[in-house]
Amino acid sequence: MRVAIIGAGPSGLVQLKVLLEAQKRFAVEPFEVKLFESYSKIGGIFLHHSYEDGELVSSKFLTTFSDFRPTHDEPDFFSTERYLEYLDAYASRFQLWPHIYFSTTVKSVRRGENRAHVVTYQTPEGGIIEWDCDAIAVCSGVHSIPHIPNIPGIEKVPSVLHSSEFKTREQFGKDKTVLILGSGETGADLSYLAVTGDTKRVVLCHRDGWIGAPKVSSVSSVIHFKEKLTDAYEKRLPGQKFLPWLFGAQDYDYPQLPLDVSQITLFDSMYVHPLVRDSMKIWDFYHFVALPAGCWLCGGSPHGVDQFVGQVYGERFHVSRLFFNKAWQRIQNYVTYPYRPTTWPFWTRVRRFFFNTEIPPPSRTIDVAPFPSHISEDGVAHFPLTGRPEAERIQTMEIKPDVLIFATGYLPSFPFLNSPDNDGRRAYPEAFDADVRQIWKSDDPTIGFIGFIRPGFGAIPPLAEMQSMLFAMNLINRIPKPLSPDDEWHYRIIHKPDARVSYGVEHDSYAYQLAKDMDCAPSFTEVLKLSLGTPKGWRLPYIWAAGASFNTKFRLRGPWKWDGAGEVLTGELWQTISRREGLFGNIPLSIIPMIHLGTLNLYYVLYSGFWGFLAKLRLAKPIQRRIEPKLIMEEMKRMQKVEIQKAKLNGKVMK
Repeated sequence: MRVAIIGAGPSGLVQLKVLLEAQKRFAVEPFEVKLFESYSKIGGIFLHHSYEDGELVSSKFLTTFSDFRPTHDEPDFFSTERYLEYLDAYASRFQLWPHIYFSTTVKSVRRGENRAHVVTYQTPEGGIIEWDCDAIAVCSGVHSIPHIPNIPGIEKVPSVLHSSEFKTREQFGKDKTVLILGSGETGADLSYLAVTGDTKRVVLCHRDGWIGAPKVSSVSSVIHFKEKLTDAYEKRLPGQKFLPWLFGAQDYDYPQLPLDVSQITLFDSMYVHPLVRDSMKIWDFYHFVALPAGCWLCGGSPHGVDQFVGQVYGERFHVSRLFFNKAWQRIQNYVTYPYRPTTWPFWTRVRRFFFNTEIPPPSRTIDVAPFPSHISEDGVAHFPLTGRPEAERIQTMEIKPDVLIFATGYLPSFPFLNSPDNDGRRAYPEAFDADVRQIWKSDDPTIGFIGFIRPGFGAIPPLAEMQSMLFAMNLINRIPKPLSPDDEWHYRIIHKPDARVSYGVEHDSYAYQLAKDMDCAPSFTEVLKLSLGTPKGWRLPYIWAAGASFNTKFRLRGPWKWDGAGEVLTGELWQTISRREGLFGNIPLSIIPMIHLGTLNLYYVLYSGFWGFLAKLRLAKPIQRRIEPKLIMEEMKRMQKVEIQKAKLNGKVMK
């Protein structure tokens, strides 16, 4: 079978590795794979959209691929340079280089006659070649075309660029006013680089708020950064200690737990009753209990860690609809300091007495504002009054930006699909047409989209690895059972019909669903048996239950079984359990959620068993299945149609 892969970022590399491995695992005819990369190196966005002091927001434990682990002395978070080195080593370890065609641009894809598809590509020398293939894996990523909103008068700003063009602090200039549009992770990173550079003023603009989350699990109340720390540690908060005024504060270099590997999976994503899974009950637990409690313990605000400005409110403020900003920790003190309460409520004062880390205030701050409505002729930015305190505060200042940077993300683009070459033939789907696990379209299963998802809190590369495995099994018809459309909803981030980001997923639930689809998810009894032959095997059941959804868990059994999986889980990844120390360790992160969610699932086991028994005796009606996330999104779509009809009607009346 011939397969073309487009893009040599993490998704393309892991898809290539999986396809080459599949021919050995499944005893099928060899795959002939060509990976086309338009650049001269691998890395994707980490290569051509990186900037000074760039660092991954997901930890090494979660981000690295299941069977190619980081060395023990690696920092918890890779720099972009180090991650590129990791990808190079991955390509060497699995002998991927001979299959990669560098500086080669895919010009078009069309339906074929001899085989399913014809890929037309341009070689480094400028030659045009056609290649017939049976399947295509699109791995070009969601970061294609810079998204640049329209701001009237933008031409009055001396320097305007998109974050994709930004590389170093030197681009800010000296003693300049920098206006950054976009409060996502890139906006936070650029704001940090600006406020720690030679700029005069930094203004961070947002549309409707953000929710700040730390990279590491730490509890403090008044959070400041030590200015004297090196850049590497300026991003970190000290871990919390009980009664620090008596026992001393935690050291800055004490290893803390990355937050993306602190969530349990037992009763959260695995061993979840269908009635619980299809409801909003687990989402609501994290929204009404875990999120506000964690944020309050960490900084006194329920709307984000130490976040007293730019909060998300209203309908959008629900865990099921949020993408957490893990770069917030770099800038939170610079941003929130002017808005932090001068007097604290009683219970917050009690909390501060028991655990509180005082750190000196910053020497500078980052101003916060809504998106500007326009730039006037004199180059001054004007901001709307939105009812937020930051909007009122910015009205008292004259902001005349010298540099304006759009950190507003990207629009996916597939210029090679549905090009004129495919005219007269059946149109190709695009990434967001994929309706089977967000990988391929049900009526076009030989074209897959790998990595076109965004976890609310997690990492794309490990999810791309799981997608690659499922897509490979799909191509050779080895998926154990039909994939039910009803299993598509529980892991999706709820969004409005017209949302720009409509491909959000809950990391753990999505990974576990793909593992179940491939029959790779080990049961409790299987884990117990495996623990008998694994070094330090007593650890295996615990990390299986309380550890995050590491892909390595899904290499313990099934078609992608890897002999080294157990040892990685009880060795390297055991750190994600052993670092959960003290009052804020395993009790709140493992035991309490497991008890609560376990009790919830047990109730529904008994409930469904009782009413199911009565239904068999025809003494009651069968329990009706309600997929609440689906119903919510369908209602949002209906309401949008009503609003559009009202707008059209008003337009007719006005005429």
